[in-house]
Amino acid sequence: MVAKSCMRRLTLLAVVGVVLCAGLGIRIALIQIRDGEAYRQRARDQQHRVVTIDPRRGRIFDRNRNTLALSVEFDSFGIQDLDRDRYGPSDIGNLAVQLSQITGEDPQHIIDRVSETSDFRYLVRWVNPETSERIRSLSTYPLFEPYIRTQKEARRVYPYRTAAGQILGFSVDGSGRAGFEMEHNQLLSGLEGYSVVQIDAQRRAYSWLDAYQNPAENGADVVLTIDIAAQVAAEEALEEAIAWHGALGGMVIMMDPANGDILAMASSPDFDPNTPGRFPFEAQKIRPVVDIYEPGSTFKIVAATAALETGAFSLEDRIDTSAGRIEVGAQTISDHEVYDELSVREVIERSSNVGTVKIALALGEKEFFKYTRAFGFGMKTGVALPGEARGILHKPAVWSMSTLPAMAIGYGVSVTGVQLATAYCAVANGGLLLRPRIIRSILRNDGSVQTEPRFVVRRVMKEETAEALLGVFAGVVDQGTGTKAAVTGFKVAGKTGTAWKTREDGRGYTRNYRSSFAGMFPANDPEIVVLVMIDEPKKRGFYGGSVAAPVFNKIVRRLVHLPDGPVESVPESDDGLPLHLASIKPGSSSGSRPQGSATASGGPMTGDLLQLGGHWEIERPGTGAEQAPVPLPSVTGMSVREAVRTLAEQGIEATIVGKGYVRRQIPSPGRMVYPGDRCLIECGPYN
Repeated sequence: MVAKSCMRRLTLLAVVGVVLCAGLGIRIALIQIRDGEAYRQRARDQQHRVVTIDPRRGRIFDRNRNTLALSVEFDSFGIQDLDRDRYGPSDIGNLAVQLSQITGEDPQHIIDRVSETSDFRYLVRWVNPETSERIRSLSTYPLFEPYIRTQKEARRVYPYRTAAGQILGFSVDGSGRAGFEMEHNQLLSGLEGYSVVQIDAQRRAYSWLDAYQNPAENGADVVLTIDIAAQVAAEEALEEAIAWHGALGGMVIMMDPANGDILAMASSPDFDPNTPGRFPFEAQKIRPVVDIYEPGSTFKIVAATAALETGAFSLEDRIDTSAGRIEVGAQTISDHEVYDELSVREVIERSSNVGTVKIALALGEKEFFKYTRAFGFGMKTGVALPGEARGILHKPAVWSMSTLPAMAIGYGVSVTGVQLATAYCAVANGGLLLRPRIIRSILRNDGSVQTEPRFVVRRVMKEETAEALLGVFAGVVDQGTGTKAAVTGFKVAGKTGTAWKTREDGRGYTRNYRSSFAGMFPANDPEIVVLVMIDEPKKRGFYGGSVAAPVFNKIVRRLVHLPDGPVESVPESDDGLPLHLASIKPGSSSGSRPQGSATASGGPMTGDLLQLGGHWEIERPGTGAEQAPVPLPSVTGMSVREAVRTLAEQGIEATIVGKGYVRRQIPSPGRMVYPGDRCLIECGPYN
């Protein structure tokens, strides 16, 4: 018989077993029934990973579909969960030194990144395939290989480097940080997608779940109104003028007056969006949009327009300026030259301050303010770029006795470059104030194209007034203060301006100047409006007519030779042939030098290109005995600036087609040429 004590123990064990089984059953039931979905979700979370799919950032093109900005995939190297006990400072230092020898980066910067406490740290980012292979072949690479992670990363690339750098701005990690990239980041960036993958215990992906995918929506491509060839021409002419005059900086704005398209917008100092960290923050500013300044005599467009529109004056009305001075309150306003009596036309042509002040005083504060506001001064133009300033335009209620006379000649009012260029576009297009346009069209992912329409803000003047003003501004270039803007074979219209700069504390003026010229080309039917402003010229003059007008001339002379450029007009001689091209003459294919000929207009033209027997020759008048010939240097592969300088050292003038670096030159290198001859250089974008 089993002892009673044993039975009690067995009974107790049985009861405990039943209770445990019951508890376990209840727990299992709770897990399966009540908490089943939660545990299943936890299992899915552990077995799946959501992978973000980055969209392709939209490309940016110029008006001729040249690529200004695009995203390119590069290799990036990082370190994940590095074992600090295994790797000492010497190991990390060796790796950093070897990486710096390949990338050129300071090894201490690499050491600082690796020494951070986060789980993942970048070693180097955005390296090309060749550099990537060199990194993998480093002697220290196998030591760190278990912890090194390589991934493809998109980086924004700007093929034209500093050309249009401020306009484009830059983007980092898919987000615009300056310029157009920042202002239109949402349009360019697109929408992120995602995908779900199954992972093993080592968190390695082994299967994609097609049912849980949402593709990324790529950003839209944008076509700008910018003509990159015109932009390069503007930037190079601006830099040359700044260097020649020892100036502090400057800007150039080029617009199409028919639709408000901004064709070029250059400012100095320049900025390369490929390496934004190497430039000061100030270099990122789009100065024609952000900076304000007192425009000087270029602002006389307001007084001239108001005088004709109100009927208060005709162009032939005479104004007494014999003293060359006028007292307005405590202010004395004088002319740079003393004239007897001038017509209204001559007041503008010769930029008479006294005559302009008398016109403004006759108009009165109300009318003058009305037309100042009608031109858009004191208001944002609405250009789709960041940081646009309104300028400064006080209302007549707060004007003093000297405000109206000062404003008439461009003082006491501050404008942006784009405001002033837009005002001259109104004269050039027959009287319409247009909103400046930087976007030409948007190319959506679905294949649709959204074209940005022309936007008319208001009519500023009648067509006959605009036509009359064009004639007046043409006189400025023909016989007035802007003669250095004249372009052979064309009629040019424009207005010069020279203004003192205000002191930094805002009280009074310095004796430093801003020199400007606003030009319309050609004057009979303007295709472009170009505003040039040079800040603080120190050498070789300071008047707008001698500093800024030649920049306009240099830009336009490049544009008329530019294939597919913004200027279509061709200068014509009496017999209808273009003046800027030589006649095509029959000749032998030998290398003999032609002995001189007449141009299309019947006279000699130095350095014209002639196509002789299937190849190009340079025709130069005379017998060729005056100067000894020299071999033409090779400039292929050089930048435009280097090529022009190299040719100039031999006395050879360059005719430039395209932009970027030289791909071909005509005649070929080594050919014997004479000082004063021309060399045609065909250029393409930087690689």
